[in-house]
Amino acid sequence: MRPERERKLIARFWWLGGLGGLLLGSGLATLLHGSHLKDAGDSTWFWVSTGGFALIMTGIGSIGHANRFRTLADVYRILRDSQEQSKQR
Repeated sequence: MRPERERKLIARFWWLGGLGGLLLGSGLATLLHGSHLKDAGDSTWFWVSTGGFALIMTGIGSIGHANRFRTLADVYRILRDSQEQSKQR
């Protein structure tokens, strides 16, 4: 059974990772739409593409934060396991 702190970190990992994946995918789709607008000669292609880049960068940042929470959870697990092993000795 995981401690409460580790469960919260894992939950944050899943939430932020899922959100990052959603934003990254949406950004790629928006960027592709901006590319089609440029080919069609629409004047709003630049703003749509800029929004797509912003979504992509936000998604990457969110995935980075998710990895941070996962790393913290792994560190807590390693520390907990090492404390349990030292108590058994």
